[in-house]
Amino acid sequence: MHMTKYKNHSRFIIFAFVVLLGGFTLSDARADLIYYADDGMVVGEGELFSSRTTLYSKSVTNGWFTVPDESAGAGTITNARGGAYIQLLPDNASPGSPNNPPEVFYKMQIDNPGTYRLYLRREGNFTDTSTSGSSDSMFLDIVELKDGSTGVYGSPTNAIADWYEVAGSVDGNFATTPWSSSCEPEVNDAGASGYDAEWLIPTQGVYTLRFTQREDGAALDAWVFQLNTLSAPTGDGPPVSATEPSHVVSLVVGDTYIRRNDDGAPYGTNTTLRVKNDLTESPSGLDRSVFLRFDISALSDLEGMILTNATLKIDLLNEGIGTNHYIYVAVIGEDATAETFDELTFTNGVSDIGSELNEENLDFSKLYGGAAVGSFLITESDQNTTVKFSDPDLLSAIRADTDGVLSLVLYRTDDHPSSDDFASKEHATRYMSCLDIVYRPEKFGSIILIY
Repeated sequence: MHMTKYKNHSRFIIFAFVVLLGGFTLSDARADLIYYADDGMVVGEGELFSSRTTLYSKSVTNGWFTVPDESAGAGTITNARGGAYIQLLPDNASPGSPNNPPEVFYKMQIDNPGTYRLYLRREGNFTDTSTSGSSDSMFLDIVELKDGSTGVYGSPTNAIADWYEVAGSVDGNFATTPWSSSCEPEVNDAGASGYDAEWLIPTQGVYTLRFTQREDGAALDAWVFQLNTLSAPTGDGPPVSATEPSHVVSLVVGDTYIRRNDDGAPYGTNTTLRVKNDLTESPSGLDRSVFLRFDISALSDLEGMILTNATLKIDLLNEGIGTNHYIYVAVIGEDATAETFDELTFTNGVSDIGSELNEENLDFSKLYGGAAVGSFLITESDQNTTVKFSDPDLLSAIRADTDGVLSLVLYRTDDHPSSDDFASKEHATRYMSCLDIVYRPEKFGSIILIY
């Protein structure tokens, strides 16, 4: 297996490796990503996760964010593998609990049963002594391995650690103590230690490694899950394990909204993106449409690959109508100047496709395919979640791209005076929008006929 280095294409986090069948694979953090063990070892990157959840509790919102792509992070932490890691943010001294949100998950295919030990490359916010002491611990567990916490750990009634607490000093440098397995089972105490993070993997199968919050500000660069008979990792550690399926994830590089008949100040620095179709008049000067711009230039690296799916993901803050309704998605054509809009200067006055994309004020000739590529349903229960849109026409637009830029417009045709609000990339506690693009090798290998 040949390993290449990270490539940074603007808002891409891309990892590449060549698998034995000859397929060239890039992967990023997606819900169906699975790491594959090799000779009793699985190696994962913090930012290459399978899924994650966010904690929404009264005024507290915490989640695992990729630094520096999704957030600048809390404090300065150096020597991350590949230049990226994940961190519990914001760092506002909010406590957490084991096996509860905010969570980040890593799925692993284990083929060799046995006792496995987990090594972490972790750190915390080392801005000063107060932040370092309150960002140096986290919880972790294997979701599928539980027996309850009745009795003393290690006894017949409590043979499995339902969770471990990991704690220890931090100094803002992942390389100082690059790999540690020190922890304590089923506690929530300062200074947990005295044990190694170990589990008996009883059978082959997929197991899910989970990290949860004890203290925000804690950070994870990488992890190694291996048979406890193997030597502990050193230095930067072994290369990341093979994963599937293959994804390229493009984070939004520009987002804003514009109001009909409003040539004033742009809204590109707002934390909220608003979609609205006001019933007070038609068309209304209060109507709003959202614009999203993505850099998809890294797709040009996928020689010999076929794009198989594309999904827009965007965090919904508020559903404004109170009943189920649709948000329409259109792709701006490459002949429109709006495709390369600048969120800091883009207003109704400079848009060449119309300020509100509905039947009254729309230049269909400026859209890919001359119409919206589809729509997605939103409901009240979708508030504070990531909503998704996928359609073959969106995939077709990405396949047809020639300039490495894909810009979308989100609009609504249902009338109501309240807006549907989405998180912009400037939002402090929500994830920025992204395009998740799945691909596969054009040829999976050779078929040999034997006569």
